[in-house]
Amino acid sequence: MSWRGTLPAACWTATEVSAIIPVEAESTSDGVFLATHSTIPITQRDQVNNALGGAVVDEQALLRAVQEQPADQPIIPILGKSGTGKSHLVRWLRAHLETKDSTRLIFVPKHRMSLRGILELILEHASGERADELRAKVATAVDAAADEKTAQLRLRNALAVNIETRGNRSDGSAEEIELRSYLASPRGLPALFGDDVFRGRLLDQNGPIARLVREKLAGRGDEDKEDAFGFTADDLNLSVDDVNRAGQAAREVAGALTSELALRKLAAQMINEQLGPSVSEVFGLGGDDLKQILTDVRVDMDKQGLELLVLIEDFSIFQGIQGGLIDAITLISTEAQRLCPMRVVMAVTTGYFINQMPETVYTRTYRVFDLDLPEGIDVSFQPSGFASRYLNAVRVGVDELEAARARGDGVPNACEQCPVNAECHSAFGQVGGYGLFPFNPAALDRAIKSQSTDGSFVARDVLTRVLRPVLHRDEAEINSGRFPSDGFVDDFRTGANDRLTNIEDQVKLRSPGDEDLSERRIRLVRFWGSGEGAENLAATVHKAFEVPPVAELGGPKKATVEPRSTQPIEPSETLTPTREHVAAAPPLVVAVDVWLATGNMPQGPTNDLRNIVFHAVRQRLGFDDGYGGDSLWNNDKTLAPGFEAKMIEFNQAKIAGALLPMDRSNTDDMRALRALAWVNHKNTTWAEVPDGELLQRLTENAIDRWATRVGDALLPPQEPNDDTELARLVEVLLSIARALGIRDAYKSDTPSRIRALFAPVPARMDLDRRPGLRSLHGFLVDGAGSGSNLSRVGRSQLQQRLLRHASYSQGSGKPLALDLNKLTKVVRTGAVGAPWPDSTPDLIKTSVATIEARLASIDSLQAEASRLVPDLSDLGGGIVDVASELLVLVNERAAVGALPGGISPADLQAAAKSIKHGDQRKVEAAFAELSRWDQLTRDEQLQALNGDWDEPAQRVGAWLQMARQTVRLLEHSLGKGGQSDVQREYAEARDQLVADLIATADSIASTATEDPTVAEEYA
Repeated sequence: MSWRGTLPAACWTATEVSAIIPVEAESTSDGVFLATHSTIPITQRDQVNNALGGAVVDEQALLRAVQEQPADQPIIPILGKSGTGKSHLVRWLRAHLETKDSTRLIFVPKHRMSLRGILELILEHASGERADELRAKVATAVDAAADEKTAQLRLRNALAVNIETRGNRSDGSAEEIELRSYLASPRGLPALFGDDVFRGRLLDQNGPIARLVREKLAGRGDEDKEDAFGFTADDLNLSVDDVNRAGQAAREVAGALTSELALRKLAAQMINEQLGPSVSEVFGLGGDDLKQILTDVRVDMDKQGLELLVLIEDFSIFQGIQGGLIDAITLISTEAQRLCPMRVVMAVTTGYFINQMPETVYTRTYRVFDLDLPEGIDVSFQPSGFASRYLNAVRVGVDELEAARARGDGVPNACEQCPVNAECHSAFGQVGGYGLFPFNPAALDRAIKSQSTDGSFVARDVLTRVLRPVLHRDEAEINSGRFPSDGFVDDFRTGANDRLTNIEDQVKLRSPGDEDLSERRIRLVRFWGSGEGAENLAATVHKAFEVPPVAELGGPKKATVEPRSTQPIEPSETLTPTREHVAAAPPLVVAVDVWLATGNMPQGPTNDLRNIVFHAVRQRLGFDDGYGGDSLWNNDKTLAPGFEAKMIEFNQAKIAGALLPMDRSNTDDMRALRALAWVNHKNTTWAEVPDGELLQRLTENAIDRWATRVGDALLPPQEPNDDTELARLVEVLLSIARALGIRDAYKSDTPSRIRALFAPVPARMDLDRRPGLRSLHGFLVDGAGSGSNLSRVGRSQLQQRLLRHASYSQGSGKPLALDLNKLTKVVRTGAVGAPWPDSTPDLIKTSVATIEARLASIDSLQAEASRLVPDLSDLGGGIVDVASELLVLVNERAAVGALPGGISPADLQAAAKSIKHGDQRKVEAAFAELSRWDQLTRDEQLQALNGDWDEPAQRVGAWLQMARQTVRLLEHSLGKGGQSDVQREYAEARDQLVADLIATADSIASTATEDPTVAEEYA
């Protein structure tokens, strides 16, 4: 059972389609033609040279014009582009034209009409001995060139001769005259036409010579183009594989034509100018013969009191002899030669009529009927009305249409006998009582749109590219419940690219576990729906195509449109919507939608999406630079030379080479990508994203998947012994970091220790005065040897070895970022003293053993450091206080004129001021650590050696040296000579200051005695 009960779901038979919808209208029977005819809007103009304005009329106006046409304006052209219905209109005119008894009608069809056939059609109306002579001439002349190959060669030769003898002109610009002279010369086009090497190109089966010969011998085929056969500039863009075998002249002219478009255009024009006389020579009949035949016919018919009416479906089939036809049409009856009236209605492409017709045609034209409507003219033509008549004809069938016409009945309506008539018309729509099933107005409009190159309605394209494939191919698909089919979508995809692009809407239409049903439902809503997102259509539509509706979506949406047809469209629940989207999405979201629909995405949105995904994945992986700073996953060239994973690949053809491909077939990934595009728009929050709560969870899961994929791609293959070697490398690198004075290496927390593994070596100012420490640092950093002579690795090589086990790579082996999870585990657990695994290179093992041995013998560095650290234990107070008291004494002596030479109060004050807060504490602490060296652990010894006491010790030592010199000079001054009168006067006041000075001097002297370095400096 189908939706139509016991009848098949499709209400037509596929075998009827080819008979009802052929390529060309004239190949159908009269019954089919009249049953499918639709009124076509036409622009009527009274003047040929006015391509603007005019009145929009229908075919009845054409019929009236032919009936009213005056004898002195015998021409009515029907203009339009190829496929717009010119031939159809001529045939309709022929079927409806009621002629007088005195009128003789000649109908010249566009296909299968040879040159001989055209002339014989005309001669049918001639009688007498003269007519018999003409018939014999026609038969003899055309039969002489009946062989195509012979005719092609003769036409080629005739063109060469006629171009050489007739190609020159004296009018035109000087440049054109010169170029014509060259092209018409024996070394120009004649040389090219006569060259055997270029013969294959000129006689190509799809070229103008071969096409023209076929047309003259057998008539134009269905597959032939409507425009007149002739040479174009493209036909003369010649190239051959064996050009060196061509003659010199042919090579030169071919090269000139290939390199210069203007020259090719002029050459094509010159060739086409000679087509007429060349055709006449080859086939024995030409324009003059046609003119003579028509003249004789008109003379004979005038004697009989008759008139001639010629209907030409395509004037271009007269190419080569058109001059004779035009002359015969425009020939005026005179007293000397009486001619019967002759009227001609010709279908001709607009370009051919405007560019190739002589001026005499324009002056003898009565009306122009143009199927190319001017812009801005509003017409009532409705494509669905046009299609509905063909849909009905296919349902009725050829035999019944012909029988009804024979009975004199009107066109039968198959829908009247259908058991689901009312439901079908309500759901799918109808025009004039003819149902649109399997289309509805929206689906038909989108299918037609997909086949239009410029948005215009081309009747032939609608018939052959829309109706025929669906009705013929998809009848079986509908009957078997497989519609809308893959073929339907492939044919008409571009017409609905802007519909249902939101992947969230597509997800709502899916049936879990039934991919085929899900895809058909999405296709159905995309083409037949309102265009406003996920929706259920009319229940009858779902039932007809066996696509169940989605319960959660409720009833169908309704949209209103203004019908463009004069015939009403019945209300339908699935018409084309007036607006495309319910709510405007951000531009980047729209870009994702377009990409999913078409596979195309501009570079700007592509880069934006790459960055969004890159940052989301990087944050989830938690990469670190090893120093606690930004992620290594950037474009820093030091440790992470680029980021290949950032190149998210949107081209499915390159997925295999991408690190993080975005596959359009992965629904969850695409939903997450679209959601990220939405939430990254300005200050959008998840709450503002449609279905934000659901999409946030889905996106989080997708980022986890992406992060896992990136991690798996970047991490090196795991080996059983990786963690053991990694632990040993962490151990030795931490020891090296401590020996280099990296502060984080002395800390106990894991992040600090990981930072220490890769932290830069601190800059030190004291290495010139500490050759032992300088040697140790160089030993640890530099290694020994290089290349194949490398005998010991240094810190950087050990870091790279560690990165092989605990870093993500770029795919080329270069480190990209640390795997913090793995490294944290190793740092926390440790493997102190664990044996090296067998897989560890011997060079690593011996180098680490040498480094450990060197770090075990650093006692000599204690004496080197101790010489630089003053002992302040006997200073008797803080340096600030002692320095202040000394400065007071110096100033007092200076005030009484008793300050010894060699003492500078300003320098003494500056040295005291240079000492910073904390200097004394750091010096005293360093002295204490170095003094109890043997009681320190190895790490404490390294920390003492690399402490930041160097500059404090230098500042304190500099002041101490100056203070000792000052005390020595003051002591010497006070110990010489007696007291002056003034000194005695102040003796009591100075006694206390002298006592203080002696105490300070003793203290400084004691310090200098215990510190040999200071003693040497003071000596």
